[in-house]
Amino acid sequence: MLRRLECLGASNLLGKATKTASLLCRRPMPVFSRVYRSYSTGLPPTENVECFISTHTDPFVNLAIEDHLFKTTDPEKYILYLWRNKPCVVVGRNQNPFKECNLQYMEENNIPLVRRRSGGGTVYHDMGNSIYTIFMPRTAFTRDANAELVARALHQLDIPAYINSRHDIAVDGFKVSGSAYKLTNQRAYHHGTMLIDTDVDKLRGALKVNKDRLVTKGVASVPSPVTNLRSYSYTIDHQQFCEAVIEEFLYTHNDNKPVEPTVFSKDDISHLPEGVIKSRDELTSWDWIYGQTPEFTHDFEMEMSWGTVTAFIRSRHGRVTEASLTSTVSEAQEVMVIAALEEALKGCKYSPQGIEDARAKIEQNIPGLINSSNRNLVTDLCHKLQLTL
Repeated sequence: MLRRLECLGASNLLGKATKTASLLCRRPMPVFSRVYRSYSTGLPPTENVECFISTHTDPFVNLAIEDHLFKTTDPEKYILYLWRNKPCVVVGRNQNPFKECNLQYMEENNIPLVRRRSGGGTVYHDMGNSIYTIFMPRTAFTRDANAELVARALHQLDIPAYINSRHDIAVDGFKVSGSAYKLTNQRAYHHGTMLIDTDVDKLRGALKVNKDRLVTKGVASVPSPVTNLRSYSYTIDHQQFCEAVIEEFLYTHNDNKPVEPTVFSKDDISHLPEGVIKSRDELTSWDWIYGQTPEFTHDFEMEMSWGTVTAFIRSRHGRVTEASLTSTVSEAQEVMVIAALEEALKGCKYSPQGIEDARAKIEQNIPGLINSSNRNLVTDLCHKLQLTL
């Protein structure tokens, strides 16, 4: 039996709700067809609000659209943007992906890393996870206002959502939506996920990481127990969620007057605004995804067949700025090789490829240092470093 059926009558759960609970049965849901354009009335946009929907599933394109709307739309307007992505992990503007993500798992499962422009924690996206963005004047922004709007939309779908103490949307004690925001002098936006039918196993695999000895200046995520809305509704899907949020958005900000959404179609990528293309190119660059990583240090020990290596690495903007490797080996040549690797790591990317680049620097700059007598030692050490980073 779905938990939704078990908890709908639970007064203690609804008692957790914010003031939005009083609107639970405010009005019947309108009937929409299964086509986005069903929202169309033939009327021009009103002066107060606009709605946008993206059918793209590329996270870099969708985030670029969001950035474009933030920069180019009227800062006095309320704007709703609805979208979803194929599987990816999205870190906040000031986060450290090496601390937040299981990059090895992500690579094995073809899950790309994305860095957004807003703050907040790390989230997993896939096609079972809908995303909303609400733009508004800076003076109108509050932490809970938009989350309450989305919670009211869920009420219309008979899902008893409420806002918890961390400003997240929750149901029955489980987080179903995390959110973040971005503020400027005149403009603000608040965006959030909605776990409808996401792959929870992949979510946990991608975000499960244990690097206690990696110390970073970046913002840390706060883990929370999560669940899908599918546990509370047999029928809810991305389309139904979008319909409910649009209806609630128009009720709240446009006196329930209809508005025709603008659709960014995945079948028409050639007509994306130039600003979207430019932003997408920046978002996909290594300099943005990894180069924006705050400074951090990582110290660890590696047990090798020939001894123990203690490592200390400092990284800034995704590159090694300082490295120290000490070992229990005492043979002069092996000590020289380890010292050379320590020096070669400086300036390399903090990544498995960076380790290969450091080794290549040694072979190019000090020919013959790596030879048949120590090649296995170097290979083992590099491999262990790659697994640890």
